[in-house]
Amino acid sequence: MTDKTGPLAGLPPADRTLLIAPPLELAVLEVRFVGDAADVPADVALAARERLAALGHSYVRQEQAQEGRIEIQMQPGAAPSSQVQQVARGWQLHSADGTSHITLLPSAVVLQTTRYERWSVTLRPVLEALVAVAEDLLMPSVVDRIGLRYIDRFVDAEARTPADWRGWIHPDLLGAACHPVFGAHVRGAQQQVELGLGEAQGALLRHGPFADPAVGGAVSYLVDIDVYDAESIRFDTAELVRRAEVLNRTAASLFQATLTPEYLRSLQRTDTPTDPATDTVEEGAR
Repeated sequence: MTDKTGPLAGLPPADRTLLIAPPLELAVLEVRFVGDAADVPADVALAARERLAALGHSYVRQEQAQEGRIEIQMQPGAAPSSQVQQVARGWQLHSADGTSHITLLPSAVVLQTTRYERWSVTLRPVLEALVAVAEDLLMPSVVDRIGLRYIDRFVDAEARTPADWRGWIHPDLLGAACHPVFGAHVRGAQQQVELGLGEAQGALLRHGPFADPAVGGAVSYLVDIDVYDAESIRFDTAELVRRAEVLNRTAASLFQATLTPEYLRSLQRTDTPTDPATDTVEEGAR
């Protein structure tokens, strides 16, 4: 990966205007690495909490977490059987309001939140602190994968059919909902698109309309963007954060490409300046 600032694979840079009402449901940032430990001891998790608090990131509670693996066994003449095996034990740290969680595992750290303002405020500072703490306490050597996932739910109580999202979601993504014969009968549709964005970088875009019980059965639209960098690199905090920021800018570009330009403009704020060096519309949308 050679691009230093913009999205992967030459994708168009995102408009950096923030959104009025971010549709975020969940943001997840995961770093997987090679480490020597089999488990994360309780005192290490406590030390991580204390270090994070000293850096301005308070997580008031910790609970045990387990990483498992499902093995499916198939034998001739017998029904398939599955077994869940425990791979490693770690800890999950919880914020006081329950909106943010950090998972510490021997080979991964995961940050997730349902309260998102922008990348430079919500994720990047915690990521910088978290990987610095992990570097000292978990002693990782090689980063295997960096993943960033944003799940957005667009809601309109007046949308009664998937076709009602015509003019808002890009027409090439609506697909069957706009079909001239059976489009009127579509009640929901989920599609997964796999994108190659480099030799070891890519994205999964899951999207589609669905009947939303939370909005009285109106049809909402899900946009789930999962971007990743699976190039093996040395565990270096500055380089890791830079690559995560490139993933964020890539997610921003993909997010905007799912919407029509008119709908995007209707969602944007016009009174909030942004920092061109750090913020993107994805940050405002998240």
